[in-house]
Amino acid sequence: MEELHRRLIRIGLDALAEDYGYALAGGYAVRAHRIVSRVSDDVDLFAPFERASGHMAEATTRITAAYEAVGYRVEQAHQTSAYTRLNVTDPAIGAQSKVELVAEFLHHEPVESDLGPVLHRDDVAAGKTSALFTRAEVRDAIDVHGLLKVGYTREQLMDLAAQNDAGFDRRMFADSLARIQRYSDKQFAAYNLSAEEAAAIRAVFADWQRHLVPPNAGESARLAAANSASPAAGRLHSASGSLQTPSARPGPPQHSDDHGQRRHMH
Repeated sequence: MEELHRRLIRIGLDALAEDYGYALAGGYAVRAHRIVSRVSDDVDLFAPFERASGHMAEATTRITAAYEAVGYRVEQAHQTSAYTRLNVTDPAIGAQSKVELVAEFLHHEPVESDLGPVLHRDDVAAGKTSALFTRAEVRDAIDVHGLLKVGYTREQLMDLAAQNDAGFDRRMFADSLARIQRYSDKQFAAYNLSAEEAAAIRAVFADWQRHLVPPNAGESARLAAANSASPAAGRLHSASGSLQTPSARPGPPQHSDDHGQRRHMH
């Protein structure tokens, strides 16, 4: 871990954990739970949506003051009621990092780590699977593959993602899994993975995608569309009326994780 990131995490959690409920999230939460050890570009701090969404401006002011107190320069790049992105620079070494505060739907209390409070592993798994669904970048594939290796099943990960995102759709998730095949060995190598490790990850997601979309799924969809367009189907629809689907709970605000605006988590 970069020393700047370590300091940003500790200072940020000291400022926000107790009063606002923030905990370490993103790539460093994955590392804290010993799921995957990979480089991370930024620092993500999440808090429960119902607690943090009404106090984002206060939390931003608090953490900005804490960073400035140790000599860092802080630029507020973006803020909403549920999301803040800061660019923090250490002038002593000329290094800059992004710090993100996110109000997220969380279902468990944070757990302690040597860096401070970190999201519960199930909340990390939910966020990382949602990130794979919404953006499907290389780091998302690495993290979700790590979750599978430590014991989560495919069903568990999809169920956890659906808890946080009312728009989670398994067919669309299959499309996200298929996108992983486009990433080259060089792109995985940026996260210190070998060509063999990259190939293994692509194989896992290709198999998952095949199980979500059976080979005859396209033909079945075509036949269903043809049947629904027939005159008989139209008369049946008119007679029976349209089905109404229940409203789903709104999902959390879309944000970034390691990463610009979301996509998840990530």
